[in-house]
Amino acid sequence: MRKPRKKSAPRTPKEPQKAPKNNYFATLMSTPEGRAKRRAWSTKPRKNGGRPPGVPDGYRKEDIKPIREKAKEEAKDIVNIMSKKYNIEDEYSKEALTTAVEVMRVPGETRERLAAARLVLDFTRGKPASKSEVTLGKAEDFLSSLLLQEEEQTNEHIDDGQETTSSSKTLIN
Repeated sequence: MRKPRKKSAPRTPKEPQKAPKNNYFATLMSTPEGRAKRRAWSTKPRKNGGRPPGVPDGYRKEDIKPIREKAKEEAKDIVNIMSKKYNIEDEYSKEALTTAVEVMRVPGETRERLAAARLVLDFTRGKPASKSEVTLGKAEDFLSSLLLQEEEQTNEHIDDGQETTSSSKTLIN
């Protein structure tokens, strides 16, 4: 059987115990007037700290404002060029594109910028045709070109005055 662990002797503090707090807030709670004052202070509405909403990390509101204004002007110019090139006449689509280009140009969350870039690309560039349709189209073109070549060869053989046998006629037809 094991021996129980020896317990250390209780420590005696080198310094005497500290007296209870005598600061202003500790004594404030001892009187009813003080408690009412503390309650009023704790329930008082405070200004929200931190960055305002919509300001990206690492910028102040004053710093990002001129950057946003410049991006807004660039976005209007870009959308005017795009509307001429891609025949965009709807005002709502122009406004949506302007906003998307502006979000793309302003520093901020990468996710938001990528979503805006995807929106602009989907609007201006058509999605590529699926691979199977391209393959089917190429296969059909290949087969039709083979048939045309075969017909040309048979027409040349007939024109040369060569006799065709019944087996070659069945192949042609």
